[in-house]
Amino acid sequence: MPTCVSPHGESPDPSRFVLDGVDDLSSRVFFAFLVTLRQHKQLMLRTVAGQGTHPGQIFCLHVLAGHDGISQRDLADALHLSPPTVSKMLQAMQKAGAVERRPDAADQRLTRVFLTAAGRDLERQMRGVVAEFVNETIGELPENDRRELARLLGELGESMSQALARRGPEAAA
Repeated sequence: MPTCVSPHGESPDPSRFVLDGVDDLSSRVFFAFLVTLRQHKQLMLRTVAGQGTHPGQIFCLHVLAGHDGISQRDLADALHLSPPTVSKMLQAMQKAGAVERRPDAADQRLTRVFLTAAGRDLERQMRGVVAEFVNETIGELPENDRRELARLLGELGESMSQALARRGPEAAA
């Protein structure tokens, strides 16, 4: 099980992570998942710290590389982020010279997002950074474990999608 250290230096005891009405194994899986998410975020932040970007921007660059000129609204949908969050991200990326926003020629209400030459270079660089990240983490697991993890995460993702659908669109935004 992954370890997690508190700010005071002690590791929490996963057996003490109890949720009322949840079996012990599901509680342990939930705790391990939370710890892994936190570690993933911290490692990604450290990995891109000197790159002049943020982990969320990596996925934005990836989408733009495949859909240059996408509308800002469609970009938000593709990233599963709110339009204001994407707008803020794009402001930072535009300031850094990675993207350019232009009004749509046919519909001035739409804003289209384009990678600049610097943005294309950054996207290629980030692809290498992410490849190194994956090889250093997931790639270290044995092949059978990676297959099983992919299967399990696919099932978990489907379960989460169904739970989101049950809660309605306003809960997903």
